[in-house]
Amino acid sequence: MAQNEHSPEEVQSPGNLSTPGPEKLRRIVISLFIVFYIAAITLWISPWSRAKQLLLEPVSDQIYFMGVWQGFGVFAPDPRTNNIRIYATITFDDGSSKIWHYPSMEKLGYLERYCREHYRKFGNDCLNSTELLWRDFARFVARKHDSKSKHPRTIALVRTWSETLPIEEGLGKPNPDQSNKYQFYLYRVTAEDLK
Repeated sequence: MAQNEHSPEEVQSPGNLSTPGPEKLRRIVISLFIVFYIAAITLWISPWSRAKQLLLEPVSDQIYFMGVWQGFGVFAPDPRTNNIRIYATITFDDGSSKIWHYPSMEKLGYLERYCREHYRKFGNDCLNSTELLWRDFARFVARKHDSKSKHPRTIALVRTWSETLPIEEGLGKPNPDQSNKYQFYLYRVTAEDLK
């Protein structure tokens, strides 16, 4: 066979040139996701405007679903003004009860705090306001505290909070007591939840 000649398998017809193969299609999908991610995050962290609201409205559910949203509520101009904690009151089938505290960052060492920061974000940003997660979170707590001797019967999820002191008043002082309390969900555990 001469050097310039190609086997029939190597020659592509003009119709085949425009059809992307699986590898090319994969690259296109990944590239589109990266572009969407960068655009969504850039738009998400930009200051509020009516245009931002209109652009995010059709895709905000997808952004939340994929977990690509970012919240920077600790920064100006509007930092958080409250300190939220979550705990669960677990009532067992023998009548006893136990309180389980969601991890608090200030009670952890630096390395553990670094590794568990996503717990704080989940508790403050997701669990606090997303009713869709409450049932599964209660089931998680029930499975975590199930034993051969006693089984959870109900899980009460409770939110406590206190106002954060302005920096002029609060610098160097301990956090105010979590004096506000609200039970936001009560779940009756079933046998299937404990599997």
